[in-house]
Amino acid sequence: MGTIDKSRIAIGNYHYVSWSFEYFLDSVRKIGAENIELWGAKPHFCVDDQDRESTGQFRKRIEDKGLNLVCFCPEQNTYPVDISCRDDRIRRRSIEHMKKAIEITSWLGADRMLLCPGNGYIDEPETDIWQRCQISIKELAETAGDYGVCLMLETQSQEESLFMNTVYQQQQMIAQVGHPNLKAMLDTVQLAQFDQGVDENIGVLGIHNVKHVHLGNTIVQERSWYDRQLPEHLRKGRKVVGHIGLREGNLPIGQYLEELAAVGYKEYITIEICQRAYFMDAHRYAREAFDYVTGYMAGQ
Repeated sequence: MGTIDKSRIAIGNYHYVSWSFEYFLDSVRKIGAENIELWGAKPHFCVDDQDRESTGQFRKRIEDKGLNLVCFCPEQNTYPVDISCRDDRIRRRSIEHMKKAIEITSWLGADRMLLCPGNGYIDEPETDIWQRCQISIKELAETAGDYGVCLMLETQSQEESLFMNTVYQQQQMIAQVGHPNLKAMLDTVQLAQFDQGVDENIGVLGIHNVKHVHLGNTIVQERSWYDRQLPEHLRKGRKVVGHIGLREGNLPIGQYLEELAAVGYKEYITIEICQRAYFMDAHRYAREAFDYVTGYMAGQ
């Protein structure tokens, strides 16, 4: 069996939003991690507020702490950004916003950027949403190629995307776009919705197409009465509660790490914690997660 070195582990600033960015950087250093992932949202770093000079200054702050930025994740869900929207004005503005994010990724010194698929309407054919998304991604992939950035397409829950929920859809989109700068990202919370392991996802995508992993835990639950009121075709997968602390939840985190090691995964793994419950004690939960992951690796 292969192993995963702790030098491939990154910590995201997702649950540090009640703290300054300087605090986040110092926290990561104290924990002993070498890498960070940057969520591009308030209060730390918003795409629309940045130019080359300000981005360079931001990059210097990271490098002066001896840290390595491995991935940029511009916010694409709660912001008015949707590359699959039926409204052409929104879709066009969203594409231009993401092009700027790609440029910023290169200015930050990173070569990976996370890409969300966008969404559509329940009362329109899914094929229409799919086509708009494909056209948008093709254009973005061309820009990414110009800047030497790899776009990593993410699957999402049906609450966030009506059409890009499973690894099979992810694989189909990557194949249809057919651009070397479009690859896949695995999120352990998303794949848990569909009762799939890391090895199964990699088997569908091919290890050459998996360029990043978000490692998170969650509580998988049976769907509630509320959820069962959805139309049957919208009851996709199982219910999860989001990205919680790695020591909590009921996902087999150790098994996921074993499966990644077994297939020879050599890219980065970002610890992702997003729930508000962790905002006030961000350092503690990041430290516990990093210690959990690296402790497991040491025992391999």
